[in-house]
Amino acid sequence: MGVLWCVILGGLLLAPTSGFAASPGDPVALLTEIRPGQGEVRVKLATDSEWRASLPLLSLRPGDQIRVTQNAVVVLMFVGGQGTLTIAAANSPYTVPVAAAGATQGKTTDLVANLTRILMGKKRDLAYTPLTTRSIKQPPIILSPREGRLLGAPVLEWTGSDRARYAVRLFGPQGRVWEQANLPQAPVPYPPSAPSLNPDVVYRWELETKDFPVQQGQFVVLSSTEIASIRETLSSLEPGALPGYPKNTVALMRAGFLFEQELYAEAREELLSALKADPDEPSLHLMLGHVYERTGLPALAGEEFDEAHYLSSRTP
Repeated sequence: MGVLWCVILGGLLLAPTSGFAASPGDPVALLTEIRPGQGEVRVKLATDSEWRASLPLLSLRPGDQIRVTQNAVVVLMFVGGQGTLTIAAANSPYTVPVAAAGATQGKTTDLVANLTRILMGKKRDLAYTPLTTRSIKQPPIILSPREGRLLGAPVLEWTGSDRARYAVRLFGPQGRVWEQANLPQAPVPYPPSAPSLNPDVVYRWELETKDFPVQQGQFVVLSSTEIASIRETLSSLEPGALPGYPKNTVALMRAGFLFEQELYAEAREELLSALKADPDEPSLHLMLGHVYERTGLPALAGEEFDEAHYLSSRTP
């Protein structure tokens, strides 16, 4: 199993970081959760003279400050797998300290440390972007899977009119594998009675409805060995396995890990599930925007980025 673990960490393109100590000027913390409530959240970087609205997944360096008022709350996740800190009015304003060399070690600590750095790369300078004019008659759009890899058989999802009926077809290297017609606009799991899908094979699926061009997506199913390895890593990224890490921060780490493994459908589901429980967390919207952007859905990505901007910058 040690070999499998190395493969996963290698897939994150980062080396283990036990005993991490940041160099001067390096980010030492990441802003993973922003809940303004009836107050506000403001950040003043050490290089700035003014307070400004916070951004989700903002990297913070020693000397940066965070100020929250009333019942606002933010969560910082420190680099190197050194835990989190919740900042409320009682401990505000908070000045980010220099990261101390930690005696952190172990597979989970290394994984969390690496995921912290991955999430730091997902910060985005958010600005409102007007949506393009939409026609009255909208074509269906494949949501998932569009590309990437899967931990098992697909669940086919798309947007479109609730009054229309749809046909789906799945193709492999040898031709048509499975099809189903006269479907409503609802997720369609690949049925157990259909032909088994082989690992590491590119499959293509089509979505067809009247009056619109056929839409296409593709995916690859992982091998059972890879699936077992991925699921073992995910079991290390559960709230029960990470005491002190709030649930939305854990959800972000899980989504970041799945994203880096090109498991975009699973990353999307992880984020949608977290947003169902907490629709006002801007970092979750930001990460979902990255998933949509990576899978070729710029309009949906823009909507998520706009929502992240609104939720993180609003004032009481």
